[in-house]
Amino acid sequence: MKKLLIDGVVYVNTTPHAVTLQKDDEVFTVEPSGVLLNARPVESYVRTLPGGIDLYRTDFVADEAGKAVLDAIEAEAPGAIVVGSIIAAQAYPGRVFAMVPVPGFERVPPEQKRMRADKFTAF
Repeated sequence: MKKLLIDGVVYVNTTPHAVTLQKDDEVFTVEPSGVLLNARPVESYVRTLPGGIDLYRTDFVADEAGKAVLDAIEAEAPGAIVVGSIIAAQAYPGRVFAMVPVPGFERVPPEQKRMRADKFTAF
C-alpha cells in the first residue's frame, strides 16, 4: 500500500487519482494507495410533494470488503489520515475523511485542485 509521510502525518489516498495537498506554502502529491473504498447507496422515502413528486434521502453504507481494507490500512499505518471521496467519508464515518479545498481552489478543474493537508471533513 502506498502512503505518504509529511511532518509526522501519514496520508493514505483511497481514491483512484492522485491528490494534491497543501500545507502552508508546501504542496505535495499523495498518489493512490492502490486500494479503493466503495459504498452502497441506500434510498429512504422522505415524503411526496404536491404534483406527485417523491423525495428520497440517499445514505451511503459501508460494505464488508471496504471494512476489511480499512482494517488493513489501520493495522499497517495506525493514526493515518485516510483520504477518500465524500461518499466514502459518509459510509465510513470517523475512519475516512473527505478533502477540503485550499481557499481559491474551490472551483478549478480537477487537475488544478489543491486540497488542505490540515483540514478534513469527517462524518
